Amino acid sequence: MCSLNCKADVDHDIWFVFLEKLWSSVIQVVIRRFQRFRWCDDLDIQPIVFGDRGQAGDNLPRWVDFDVLNALRPLTSQPLNPRSLKKSEKPLAIQPFFSLSSTMSKYIRQEKSQRKHPIISSSTSIIKAPVVPTAPKERPGWKGPGFTKKAPKQPPPAPSASTSTVPNFQHNHLPIELQQLLLNIFRAAFPICQDYSALKPTLQEIREALLERDFERALGRLDWMEAYVVRWSPSRALCYAAVLLGVFEEFGEEVWIRSMLQGPESEIQRSSKSPRPTPRALKAVCFGGGAAEIMAFGAILRHILTAESASVSDDTNSLSGSELHRPVLQLQLVNTGNWTPIINSLRSGLTTPPTLSKYASASARANNAPFLSLDVLNISLQRCSVLEASQEELECMVGGKAVLITVFFSISDLWASSVVKCTAFLLKLTLAAPKDSLLLIIDGLDSSAEITLEKDDQGKERKAYPMHYLLDMVLLEKQLPNLMGNKPAWARLLEDQSRLFKVAGQLKYSISLENIKFQVHLFRKLER
Repeated sequence: MCSLNCKADVDHDIWFVFLEKLWSSVIQVVIRRFQRFRWCDDLDIQPIVFGDRGQAGDNLPRWVDFDVLNALRPLTSQPLNPRSLKKSEKPLAIQPFFSLSSTMSKYIRQEKSQRKHPIISSSTSIIKAPVVPTAPKERPGWKGPGFTKKAPKQPPPAPSASTSTVPNFQHNHLPIELQQLLLNIFRAAFPICQDYSALKPTLQEIREALLERDFERALGRLDWMEAYVVRWSPSRALCYAAVLLGVFEEFGEEVWIRSMLQGPESEIQRSSKSPRPTPRALKAVCFGGGAAEIMAFGAILRHILTAESASVSDDTNSLSGSELHRPVLQLQLVNTGNWTPIINSLRSGLTTPPTLSKYASASARANNAPFLSLDVLNISLQRCSVLEASQEELECMVGGKAVLITVFFSISDLWASSVVKCTAFLLKLTLAAPKDSLLLIIDGLDSSAEITLEKDDQGKERKAYPMHYLLDMVLLEKQLPNLMGNKPAWARLLEDQSRLFKVAGQLKYSISLENIKFQVHLFRKLER
């Protein structure tokens, strides 16, 4: 009976220890959940103490009132019997598992330890950190009492419209069909353009000679001259024609241009025997002119005649076809080279109907006509060096009526050859040109760079000037007020130091066509 009682006491003690651990776990879970929701911060929680032979649950707080504790209370009411334990075992003393004042207070987050500011993403925050100014970087140097700070460098002035590096676009109002016909004439007049690979060595030698300004070697041979024409003249002819047409449209009130476009009655000589009017031929002098000038003026004449024919066909009350104004141009080329074979080939191409295929239709053969009539464009060549020409020779070239004078891509070569002789040529031309004459100068952008004057006796180069400054000094007499009177001899109508001509992409030619950057100046002769 005693052994049974001892065994029952041991089982009771083991069951009591198990219940104590279970109770501690339940209470800890409850407290943690209350602490999570911050419900028990203001509660006066006292520790639960299981002393030696004490009764568990007697001093529980009022808020720990669960059915589980009610169920466990009868099991824990019996005292612990120390006699039933072995000598090596000691009575269990359950220590308090939480204390609000000392033990558990360190696990409760107080209000003073909460975050003062919420966590905000830097990408969505409107509050940015202040920018810390950085000290300007300065070169090391002396900054003592005698230091004088240098003035800051001034920014360079903004480029003006006339000196801007962006070129103005040259509009081309010539129809694409007319431009293609012009290229077809080059192709038919010079079949050598069909074999461009064979021309490459010759073109390379010509380019080297032109860079050295050796024009006699570059254009002294006929085959070299033909190679030069088929390579560079088509692009320049299209460019010259676009510039001339633009000048005619913008300055149509000028005497020479009005005569070209309208043919005033004062300049038309009517014959008593023939009812058809006979217009007086207008004159254009091209210093340094060649194949490009011939084709450019030919394209302008074809465009004027085509426009007049279209206007007459639309107006039933206009003049008949026999009474139409037919401009006649006397084109005089002044050049040191022998351009006669080139002139003959181009004249034949302009005045001869193009060759048709043997399979051409009857309507195509009936409408096949030359580019120009024989009596519309008269071309002449005068071989002369303008730098060595006398005053009488220039007056004979220009004539006594208003004339159009052109210097295309030649004035920079004349300046580079001799500034003194070129200045003398322009002054002689000023005296020889009649009133209301027009002087049109086209040159490359390279010549708009500074042109170096001749060297003095000590071998030192003088100051260099841009080309437009020299033109102003010689033609407008800005720096020479007492040379020929106070009134300038020329009036500037147009000045553009940077212009770009682009070839239309629809055009077809055996050799690639190139865009041209150039500068243009237009002057009108005044009455002295």
